[in-house]
Amino acid sequence: MRLVLGSAGRDHWAPLSTLALAGGGLKMGQVVGESTAKAEVPKTTPITPQDLMATVFHVLGLPQELHYKDPSGRPTPMVTGGKVITELV
Repeated sequence: MRLVLGSAGRDHWAPLSTLALAGGGLKMGQVVGESTAKAEVPKTTPITPQDLMATVFHVLGLPQELHYKDPSGRPTPMVTGGKVITELV
């Protein structure tokens, strides 16, 4: 076995992950999107982590423009470019 620094983690088929959600006011009992036959990339409906954040903010009634202050005091947006996953709301 050979350890290669800088390639740890999910370095194979990284563009695709599965995620299960439950409750929280979301529409349950469905699959959103589809992968290719080898499950290496999305075939339909690619969803980003920012889309998930936008959806959570939407369900919680939080503004999409919400910022937090980083340790230097600079306001940093919590959602950048994410879109609500309409199939879940």
